[in-house]
Amino acid sequence: MRLLRTNPAHMDSIFKLARQTTIDSVFIRFINLLMNDTTFLLDEALDLLKAIHGTQEALENPDEWDAQPPEMQRSRHSQLRTDERQVRSYLTLANETLDMMHFLTKHTPKPFLIPELVDRLASMLNLNLQQLCGQKGRDLKVRKPEQYGFEPKTLLSQLTDIYVHLDSTQFIAAVARDERSYDAALFDACAKNMYQRGIKVESEVQKFKEVASRIQEEHVLLNRAAVELENPPDEFIDPLMNTLMAEPVLLPSGVIMDRAIITRHLLNTPTDPFNRQALSLDMLIPAIELKERIAAWKEERLREARLK
Repeated sequence: MRLLRTNPAHMDSIFKLARQTTIDSVFIRFINLLMNDTTFLLDEALDLLKAIHGTQEALENPDEWDAQPPEMQRSRHSQLRTDERQVRSYLTLANETLDMMHFLTKHTPKPFLIPELVDRLASMLNLNLQQLCGQKGRDLKVRKPEQYGFEPKTLLSQLTDIYVHLDSTQFIAAVARDERSYDAALFDACAKNMYQRGIKVESEVQKFKEVASRIQEEHVLLNRAAVELENPPDEFIDPLMNTLMAEPVLLPSGVIMDRAIITRHLLNTPTDPFNRQALSLDMLIPAIELKERIAAWKEERLREARLK
């Protein structure tokens, strides 16, 4: 990809593909695979760095190390060598895929914001910020990180840039509704980290803080709305993710799911998740009457809340 960037003709072709944001387009499928690879590679690499950190700390404590049986010491030495080989491989690829994502979100952000992708991307970014700037970030500190290709400053810089690249109503909402990893304090810690360590200049840090502030405001609003929309009727709930549906569709199997959820599934596995039969997007039938009832229920609950 870095080589392609030097060729204007190739980049024009990529940007032309990026304008095709239908879910079955080549570029959307490419982005989905890119996100899958980046998520997997970073998860594996950071887990291995934690394991290396643990072994290195044990080696630096002679009393603790010598207390282990010789066989365990040999086993841990062997595992350390294996982990070091694997983490180099994972980080080499992770650095490339994240660099590609950084470039594409800067120049072609729109495809990353479609409903089928934006929530998963937001969750991946939040989780990796947590890994780098959260309380367990110290577990990633290894001796001579450069020998593994681990560049935490660059990694943090690129991740936070992506938040700025994708700054939009859709992305802000996706980050804010990530119940697993979103934490406003984490964004403050990342901003402080980048400024104190000279990773970014003050103006760049400020841009990230402005995005973080909008995310926090959206998070507060979403929490208030969630209280009012608690306990919806069972028929309004997506059976796979147990969330309130926005656009219900009927599958050939007779199951009704939220369109964004089943579409996200089909990007990776072209089968019905309930019976494993072949399934494609053109086989989904909009459940129009159910969608209208969901919208009416939401409006009524929110109207009642405004009158309280």
